[in-house]
Amino acid sequence: MNIALVGYGKMGKEVERLAVEKSHTIAARLNSQSPRVSDEASRSIDVVIHFATPHSVVPHVEEWARRKKNLVIGTTGWQDELPRVRTLVEQYRIGLIYASNFSIGVNLFSSIIRHAGVAFNKFPDYDLFIHEEHHKDKVDSPSGTALSLAKVLLQVVERKKEILSSPPDGKIKPQQLHVSSTRAGAIVGTHRVVFDSAADQIELVHRAKNRSGFALGALLAAEWIRGKQGMFTMDDLVADLFQS
Repeated sequence: MNIALVGYGKMGKEVERLAVEKSHTIAARLNSQSPRVSDEASRSIDVVIHFATPHSVVPHVEEWARRKKNLVIGTTGWQDELPRVRTLVEQYRIGLIYASNFSIGVNLFSSIIRHAGVAFNKFPDYDLFIHEEHHKDKVDSPSGTALSLAKVLLQVVERKKEILSSPPDGKIKPQQLHVSSTRAGAIVGTHRVVFDSAADQIELVHRAKNRSGFALGALLAAEWIRGKQGMFTMDDLVADLFQS
């Protein structure tokens, strides 16, 4: 494939490294200072991979949708704009896949958490919480992955009704699922889901070792979305792979 990278930071460079290893071509590398890609230069591009700032998602989706280019959105913190993005996808009849985390391991971890939540739903003595850790330069907090995991648990654990993502002001409500964060050092990403009772504690952890898992997942998503129309998430990709 010919790939355009929107966002050429650490993730963009890792996507490029692995894309070249997989014999793909990086046709454009764009950051906030880059000039707009000409219409002529964009014709050869197959898929656009976006790892940039949240506020740039809608403008870039609009720009590339008009050019009939499918997109992979790995940026987090823009989901309030989801209705606008969905409208653009439908209007221009392109394909777009987005996720809070493209790591295959994280998506399998999410499936494990769902099954665990179903089991612990039957045992009210267990409370639950999520804690995530990332490097000091990460912009959003809590991480999109932590919030996605919390939403999974809210779907299956009936006693939890809402997410508390800020430091609690006193005692939290029983129906709140507390999601907390640490920002320090160079931590790539760690997510802990804990089920706690007076008798014991069960902890499920995903710990990213480097950025290659995210980049490989984004490339897999780019290969999968090519030629498709519609709005998809990583859940759709994983489900499709399980069926094939």
